Amino acid sequence: MATAFEQLRGRVLGLLAARDIDVGADPGAARRLVESETERFQRQLMRGALAGLAPFVDPADVVERLMTELVGIGAQLDQLVADPLVEEIYGLDGEITARLVGGATRYSEAPAQPGAVLAVLQRLVAGAGENFDASHPKVDGVRVILPGGRQARLSVSVPPRIDGTVSFSLRVPQKRNTTLRDLVSFGSLIPEAATFLEVLMRIRRVRMLVAGAPGAGKTTLLEALLRAAPPNRRTICAEEQRELNAPLLNGEYWQASKVESLADLVRSARVASPELIVLGELKGPEAWELLMAGTLGVGVVAAVHAEDTAGAFEALAVCATKAVPATPFAEIEARFAAMFDVVVYCDIDDSGELARRQITEIAVVPPQLSTAMGGVAVTPIFSRSDIGEPMELRSGAVGERLERRCNRLLARYGLELADVLKGAEVIW
Repeated sequence: MATAFEQLRGRVLGLLAARDIDVGADPGAARRLVESETERFQRQLMRGALAGLAPFVDPADVVERLMTELVGIGAQLDQLVADPLVEEIYGLDGEITARLVGGATRYSEAPAQPGAVLAVLQRLVAGAGENFDASHPKVDGVRVILPGGRQARLSVSVPPRIDGTVSFSLRVPQKRNTTLRDLVSFGSLIPEAATFLEVLMRIRRVRMLVAGAPGAGKTTLLEALLRAAPPNRRTICAEEQRELNAPLLNGEYWQASKVESLADLVRSARVASPELIVLGELKGPEAWELLMAGTLGVGVVAAVHAEDTAGAFEALAVCATKAVPATPFAEIEARFAAMFDVVVYCDIDDSGELARRQITEIAVVPPQLSTAMGGVAVTPIFSRSDIGEPMELRSGAVGERLERRCNRLLARYGLELADVLKGAEVIW
């Protein structure tokens, strides 16, 4: 049997729809309706007109709870979204959990009402111009606007896809403000590796690929790399949903929309005279557009999901073949390997109570690209045998061309790349 609050909420939602009241446009009218219906419902409860239901202890609190659901996103979701430590929220019916920035999991103290969660999600999705129901039981990664104007990425499933009422994940981008030195203090990098990455970001036409599993810290590393680039470098960052927030003195942030795909953005960026294009995550045909940008002499930093550093190029080729299916897969893979100088791998261990994220390998791509079994060979410069193990310098052989470019920059500071790899500090 539905609770008194659930029955009142259903009555309020029905009246809002019947009277065509837009809660967002006219919250005052919505509040007046909620207050009058709560008062009327409370009188019915006190007369015993609704068998088995007790009167509300605090009708004023009921009004505020209803308004929070109508105008906000529900008390529990409101609290989680407002928490700067929360980066992703998951829900299955009324059970809500959150993944924190540090990898910990937070569970809601009390379950939410599945119907209330469903109503909130429907409103968020409707605001993005989408919908879901039994005939279309899913929404995949739609960009929604949260109270206060913040953006988030929402995926939803409802029956018949699932057995319950609703399942969802809500990714809430947090302002990271992370630098490469922060990653050293977090234990993700060693100082020598951080300085090497700083050098790479300061040379012109850097070509760096960031790879890793979902949730492994790729976006955090991209943020740190952006902050290491010279502030006067003309930079265009293209993302499906805006997550990066490093200050750009000479650059722009672009975001995909219904009228412009990520591939469209990269195509436009190629002719906008950038010195550096940063792509938050490669998933599809935008990979081919990025390859075209790289061949024009533009610096490129991009991220992709992959199992390891060498496998990152296979992942890129899989994405790019969606744009040019007639081009041989091996040819595309080889072209990506020829474009990128360095690949960095981010890994995650979430087997324990707290997830642990670390950069496990920084490798260069040597000229002899193909291995005996096909694919791409890489040479680790810094690596660790596993998460939690120490990161060590494995090789100083970064390749003649990349070493020459790094040394040209470092000569201004009386250093060479070999000094940096051995721990020399650069005072920029």
